[in-house]
Amino acid sequence: MNRFVMADSLPDRVVLTDDPARVRMIVSHYLDRAESLYEHRGMIGCSGEYHGAGMAVISCGFGESAVKLYLEEAVRLGAREFIYLGDGISLTRKIDLMSVIIAEGGSPELLKRIVTIAEKTSVPVKIIKTVTNDRFWCDGVNVQDERGWDIADFAASAVHTAANSLNVSAAVILTVSENTAKAERISEETRQIGFSDASVLALETLSK
Repeated sequence: MNRFVMADSLPDRVVLTDDPARVRMIVSHYLDRAESLYEHRGMIGCSGEYHGAGMAVISCGFGESAVKLYLEEAVRLGAREFIYLGDGISLTRKIDLMSVIIAEGGSPELLKRIVTIAEKTSVPVKIIKTVTNDRFWCDGVNVQDERGWDIADFAASAVHTAANSLNVSAAVILTVSENTAKAERISEETRQIGFSDASVLALETLSK
């Protein structure tokens, strides 16, 4: 078997995200007792504690195939609860940049916890049925908009499908980084290190 996560084992709670820079941001700002788990082909993984709860933060690259491979490998190494942090593309003027979206279709128990934590931490969230568009950035999403979708993403469908097949819990939290209806996009720096609301929401949820 090819190994994508170069570690011997993982905590049972894992934050997955597409960008290694986001892993470094989360680890440096929020985790205690942080340790490097691996660095392989540009992807990194770290473990640590958030308010005393052990967890790992792993980058998995872009798209459905990548996140499926990393999630399956993480399960093999002991992980049982996942939150994926990614980008959402707003296809409507109703949803602004930096809005926090929970993709419909995740573990019901985990979604309930996320909403509860969001209310306690005053982070506005919306649960939305998103469309996964496994193309680079947002090519073609306007076609989906014509079918009535409000949010496109790059991995939610794969996260939900893989978690269901492996009998583990998973949820997807997105931060809107582009709005095609308004022709707006956040900066690359903000995309990599500025998703603090979603990051804290994921960590708080997994720590409970």
